[in-house]
Amino acid sequence: MIPVDPENLLPQLLEQLWGSKVTISQATVLNQQDDYLVVILDLHSPSGKVVVKLAGPAAQYLCPFDRTASILKQVASRTTICMPEVLGVDVSYQKWPWRYLILSYLDGEEWATAREKMSPTQEQFAYSQIGDAVGQLHTIHYPYFGELSPDGTIHSGKNFVAALTDRAKLIIKSPRSLDLFLSVLDRDSYLFKDVDQARLCHEDIHRYNILFAQNREGWQLRTILDFDKAWAGHSESDLARLNLWTGMISPEFWTAYHRLHQIDDGFRQRQLIYQLLWCLEYARSDAGHLADTRRICESLGIAFPGKF
Repeated sequence: MIPVDPENLLPQLLEQLWGSKVTISQATVLNQQDDYLVVILDLHSPSGKVVVKLAGPAAQYLCPFDRTASILKQVASRTTICMPEVLGVDVSYQKWPWRYLILSYLDGEEWATAREKMSPTQEQFAYSQIGDAVGQLHTIHYPYFGELSPDGTIHSGKNFVAALTDRAKLIIKSPRSLDLFLSVLDRDSYLFKDVDQARLCHEDIHRYNILFAQNREGWQLRTILDFDKAWAGHSESDLARLNLWTGMISPEFWTAYHRLHQIDDGFRQRQLIYQLLWCLEYARSDAGHLADTRRICESLGIAFPGKF
């Protein structure tokens, strides 16, 4: 684990950015795993909060923080969605034993809990805001499909099936699960023959990555978090995951989204393949995830793997 105590290297990193007077008055850990840490720091001199992400070489996540920083700047400049300011980023390991990304802190409440506090009318308006925000993300387009470079661009790519194949190889850890997904993709590749528009695909817009804040005008979408998994994919992938996850889609969402984009007729068939990719990527053994995977496999007409 990466420690967060005052004796470790983290204060030294902050001193490099803000000078020797900076101190940490409080640290709130958001996510801590093997060689990976996300923490909110309350600072003094300068005063304020920052979000720090650290990832060492053994981290489970890819954590391309330089690419994430570039994407955040793209979203800030090309949509009306509020994005945190990038305060520092380094993936070189030249001075520190981890990659890091430091962002300004945006206050807000996760959609998972904020939704429970809303009236029906407020909830409908919130869904409309989510639909508009997701639609705005999908207006950011690229000339090719594939993984984005550290500067947030892509200079060469493949057709969508080839790019999705590469993506699956990158994120599905189990060889058995990867073989299953690739066999389905190969069998149904004809469904993707008309998919030709590469868009910013977030890939992780779940109920903990959307923040709302309440003001005099009601509940307002504050930001969308965590673009570490984003790529030049197809907007349908985000929509398929949102359709799968509880509490993410409503008629108000679709009304707002459709003001910016229309959905292709083939999406209904293709979304099962996107959803299968998510199931095999996360490969959890809890009952809910296994039930989702079983249902999707049955709908695709393939054998349920039983375990990952």
